[in-house]
Amino acid sequence: MKAKTKKQAWFRKLRGSYLPASWQGLAVYLVYTAYLVALPLLWYLNGHDLWRLLTTVVPLAVAALLVAQFVASKHAR
Repeated sequence: MKAKTKKQAWFRKLRGSYLPASWQGLAVYLVYTAYLVALPLLWYLNGHDLWRLLTTVVPLAVAALLVAQFVASKHAR
């Protein structure tokens, strides 16, 4: 039987945060950043007011943060 090779970590843990350490980690980071930029911009440009923006976009951004942190923690060294 062949020994399992250790997979390269996607993220590096640095002071309670995670930094991309491979192209997969960078892809996750870029998708997350694009989501955080596009979500409020598109929401506001579609005619929603600031209050609806804050009450809808902030919970979605927090949910995205939790998903990104979970993925980073599972693929970090």
